[in-house]
Amino acid sequence: MRMVMMMSKKDQEHRDSTTDFFLKFISKEKENPEKLEEKHLTTQMINAEIDSKGESFVNGAIKVMNFINSTLDKMLQSGLSLKILSFILATILLFTVNGGNFDSIFSTPNSGDYIQSVPVKIENLQDDFVVAGMPETVSVGLVGPSIDIYNTKFMKNYEVYADFSGVGEGEQTVELKSRNFSSNLEVLIVPQTVTVTVSQKVTKTFSLGYHFKNEDSLISKSSVSVDSMEHSEVEVRGSKDNIDNVYSVQAIIDLKGVTDSFTQKCKIKAYDRSGKALDVSVIPSTVKVDCSLSNYSKSVPLVPEYTGTIATGYAVDSMTFSKDKVKIYGDESKLKDIENVKVKVDISDLEEGKTFKDLKLLSVSDVNKMSFTTVDGTISIVPSAQRQFVDIPIHIKNGKSGNVTLSQDTCNLTITGTSERINALTNEDIKVYANVGGLKKGRHNVKLEVELSDSTLSYRLDSDEQIRVNIKK
Repeated sequence: MRMVMMMSKKDQEHRDSTTDFFLKFISKEKENPEKLEEKHLTTQMINAEIDSKGESFVNGAIKVMNFINSTLDKMLQSGLSLKILSFILATILLFTVNGGNFDSIFSTPNSGDYIQSVPVKIENLQDDFVVAGMPETVSVGLVGPSIDIYNTKFMKNYEVYADFSGVGEGEQTVELKSRNFSSNLEVLIVPQTVTVTVSQKVTKTFSLGYHFKNEDSLISKSSVSVDSMEHSEVEVRGSKDNIDNVYSVQAIIDLKGVTDSFTQKCKIKAYDRSGKALDVSVIPSTVKVDCSLSNYSKSVPLVPEYTGTIATGYAVDSMTFSKDKVKIYGDESKLKDIENVKVKVDISDLEEGKTFKDLKLLSVSDVNKMSFTTVDGTISIVPSAQRQFVDIPIHIKNGKSGNVTLSQDTCNLTITGTSERINALTNEDIKVYANVGGLKKGRHNVKLEVELSDSTLSYRLDSDEQIRVNIKK
């Protein structure tokens, strides 16, 4: 009990002394306001000095960053500096991948990689010869030190070529060679050898057409017409096989971004029947084209143009299309005489009705574009009837009647079609012509041309298809 009382007394004394120390400290601070203010001023000076040093450090860091950015900009604008920087970064990356061991980078002999689509150059070929069958690109395999492989792929100054020195005409096997690869690398070209045909160049003249590129970029109500081209014909030079395959030669007119009439220098290419560009030289290779932009359009009906011969004993009763009219675009003065657009329909050997998909609308001269180019259609076939028409007058076409005499003035025809359509036909609905356009003075045999007002009907001349004409002047 006595011990507890003694401990309590000690605790009380400790608390009293602590309280006295705190009260004395407060009292002392109140008695020395000048010292407190002096301490506060000292703190402010220290903070100001710290702020000044911090600001100097930040300004210095900004100057360093600006210098680095400026240096990088200059390096990136230089092709050589960019290659050097790329090489350094590649070396650092390679060093990192190899675990920081430079010895393994320079001493590894069995690293491998490949390069795809390396162009093949043809060298020392005679000017009047051409090569067919040479691949445009090959693949190249590389084996050797990693650093040499990386350096080769980054610098890209290598070449693969075929040397035709002393190679003659005909089928030849040529070895592909390489240059500018490191001597430390083993280079494998795939394929290593190629079989090609060397032949003498052939030159032929073709008429020059054109087609539009990026036509979808035009405003929907606009169309482009070609007013003039610098050349109407060009020469095409190449191997005989390629020249024989030329189906068309066209100037490529790019309509991207066109908003008004324009003049453009266009590349010229030769195409085969499937539309594939041929490996030939076109002389000249470009042509200047003047084009106009027009917003005029009008709608015209679709009419069928039948090809082929329908099965014996049958005739076309009707032909309907999924769309009745098409909107055509072009120059107003050139479109005014266009009354319709024809749709090609093959009726070969038809004995019953048929539905067609994507029938092509035939192109029309002076029409720049159409609102659509294909249409679906349905044809109705019925048993046919025949009727003969006699003494149909023969007219002279592209000539004056006073200067031309005919061996006969009339002819007879048999018309085949549906009973209803044939019965509605009269002699005035049948036109027969002898076309003498382009014929010189003298006697000629001329094939008769027949035009029927109804395109579903077919005809057969009961007299000779050709007649004799005599041109006096």
